[in-house]
Amino acid sequence: MVARSFLVLAANTPWVYALARSLAAHGSVTAVRFYDWANHRRLRPQWPETESAVRRVLVTMPQGYAGQFELMFRPLMRRIIERERSRLRRQTRSDPLVVCPYPYLAPWVRDVPDSCLIYYNLDEYSLYDHARPEQIRRLEDELIRRARLTVCLSVHQVETLRARHPAHANRIAHFPLGVVEEFLNPAPESPTLHGTVGYVGNLIDRVDWGFVAAVAERLPEAKFHFVGDLGGESNGARAWQETRARALSLPNIVHAGPVPQAEVREHYWRYAVNWMPYDMAHRFNVASCPTKIMDALASGRPFVSTDIPEIRLYPDRIHAVRSPDEAASRLRALLRGDIRHDPREQIAFAAMQTWPHRAIRLLELLADSGMETELAASGLEVARS
Repeated sequence: MVARSFLVLAANTPWVYALARSLAAHGSVTAVRFYDWANHRRLRPQWPETESAVRRVLVTMPQGYAGQFELMFRPLMRRIIERERSRLRRQTRSDPLVVCPYPYLAPWVRDVPDSCLIYYNLDEYSLYDHARPEQIRRLEDELIRRARLTVCLSVHQVETLRARHPAHANRIAHFPLGVVEEFLNPAPESPTLHGTVGYVGNLIDRVDWGFVAAVAERLPEAKFHFVGDLGGESNGARAWQETRARALSLPNIVHAGPVPQAEVREHYWRYAVNWMPYDMAHRFNVASCPTKIMDALASGRPFVSTDIPEIRLYPDRIHAVRSPDEAASRLRALLRGDIRHDPREQIAFAAMQTWPHRAIRLLELLADSGMETELAASGLEVARS
């Protein structure tokens, strides 16, 4: 029987690797990471795990290999990708599906058949590099036109890319971030820190610090905990940094600093309410699928968020607020227990959003995109939800 295989490129982020790891239950998987020498030396990255069946490949290159000197390195990068494709092809006797999470990969995968190409859109990439938005869009458009399937983390990106590519709209689908199973709270009825509201993440300009200060001032009886790295420092504070400093100086706001990744889930579990006070006008927030959505829901605790597009998919599970008055009122009611909340039901929902479920969903989308015959021939079992 012919087996299906997957080559997951640029698996540098936890969520790309999480997909690769979950796909390993359905076929042979190779995950490739790309780093330039300087970043590899600075970050000293480790694979999240080494026990699964995923074959892990690390590729390190001189600086500029994917930027200024990309044309020079392009033949080498194509050979590396073809080497890994050939290895999987020999192993499974079929062409692997190639997952491409970034536009810069487009020139390196031109030898991959269109029917085997998956574009995995994580963000609005033009926001990554304001100096090259046209080049980024051109490469992204190439991937969308070619790819058998384009999956986007955020519904905003689905709508944006469908509008740009109406002829391929039926091949562009929503594929939100999953949650790591370890984040599911095994005891959601356990006591929390009384009267606490928690935020876990980098404390950068994506947070609306003026909103935070206004809510905290309206709710002096609550303790607002911020767990994360300040980051975003520069010579001479920007306006948002000054606003952040004022917010963090309030008597009922506690800055706990960064914590190891292994402890993040415990902070979600310990607070009475979690919240995500994101700036609703920040372009990155508008276009993103924050990891905080599923991580917070997996805690079983009530979750309050400013009204960014992605949270509107969960109106029965996330309390959307648009003003400091509304946020303070909702948080007060939740802290007092005036709003009914079922932690077990929330955990049950989150348990259906783990990465193994996302892998099955990807196989469903591939089947719906016209690969049903191929998947059946490969022996893959696709469970319909």
